[in-house]
Amino acid sequence: MKVLIVSSSDNDVRWITNILAEEEIVSIDSCTNSTDAIQLLALNHYNLVLSEVYLTVLTGFDLKKLMNSFGYDIPVLFFTDKVNDNIRKEAKYAGVIDCFSTDHLDKELPSVCAKIGGVQA
Repeated sequence: MKVLIVSSSDNDVRWITNILAEEEIVSIDSCTNSTDAIQLLALNHYNLVLSEVYLTVLTGFDLKKLMNSFGYDIPVLFFTDKVNDNIRKEAKYAGVIDCFSTDHLDKELPSVCAKIGGVQA
């Protein structure tokens, strides 16, 4: 499985990378904004995109819209410090798998990877 992490926080990237390492993810790339994410998506095949909701320049929602407009049919999972019902509803409407609080990502991310898993990059 190949994963792209989009986050403005180096700490979040390291933490998520550690979680994914325990799930035997084959390859992990990361970037700090949606513009760079679109460039990476054009160059690589990913099985999952993990994106912070509130990024600089473009939000995670903007990233998902761009992915849709370019025809990228890749599962997207959002994360943020605080998740509320409105964010979850908007994420579902945008076609995002789910939106998790960073407080619970270590518990929730492995189950998402297991659902998507089995696909090797």
